Amino acid sequence: MQPQFNRESLPLIRATRQRCAHLTALALSLALAACGGNTATPAAAPTSGASAASEPGMKQQLEDLERRGELPALDRSTDIAGPDTDRNGIRDDIDAYIAALPVNEAVKKASRQVARVQQKSLLIDLNDRGALLALSDASMASTACMSETVEAGLPLEQHIRVRRDGHAIALKIEAITANTPERAERYMAYMRALHGTTTTYPEGKVCEDE
Repeated sequence: MQPQFNRESLPLIRATRQRCAHLTALALSLALAACGGNTATPAAAPTSGASAASEPGMKQQLEDLERRGELPALDRSTDIAGPDTDRNGIRDDIDAYIAALPVNEAVKKASRQVARVQQKSLLIDLNDRGALLALSDASMASTACMSETVEAGLPLEQHIRVRRDGHAIALKIEAITANTPERAERYMAYMRALHGTTTTYPEGKVCEDE
């Protein structure tokens, strides 16, 4: 079973860099669905009988989210990097998604940190071991930053809920970053390159200055 990460337990755990493998599988299934590769309903939402047959597939779900404006019109070019007009390290359509999130500016800033890490994972030299390990640490820091940011100023009893909300934002960014066959395959290659490595939950300053 995958370890559960939270601010109380993570400093004590040496987690694998594949700590989010179950989430990555979901993200990549969403990505492949976005470009027509997988139209199955999510395994996490079991159904039976006629109800299962009537539920929309992932591709349809993502198209519905785009149509309602809950996801941006995603770039589906074959270029792995995609357009980044302002050169801030985030693809333009993902920048638009973050800008439209109904959250405060601090959470948007944490979301942009997540997005920069995800974009780098598609472009990194997979043969550069040092760079891979550094990016994996940056990924863990972005996770910690999101948790720290969404919890800020809230009573302890609300932390689990808002941490879950922050995690959902990060997962969606992961999914829409790897939204074409080329990007999904590159992201899977990055995850394979990290197989067997370890990291620890970061302490101290985890949020980047923009």
